[in-house]
Amino acid sequence: MVPPRTASLLGLGALPAIAYYTVATDLVIAVSLLNILIITTALYLAFSPISENHAAHA
Repeated sequence: MVPPRTASLLGLGALPAIAYYTVATDLVIAVSLLNILIITTALYLAFSPISENHAAHA
């Protein structure tokens, strides 16, 4: 099974296609590129390990 952090990084695989469509067609598609970056970053941070100091407060 693939770890969640690795799976979230696989979302970056969509970036080359979106970048190509942004350059080749309309610049409005750049919003999709930004959305992919935001979602991938959020998932990567959500599945990152929690330090022991913060875990004691939960």
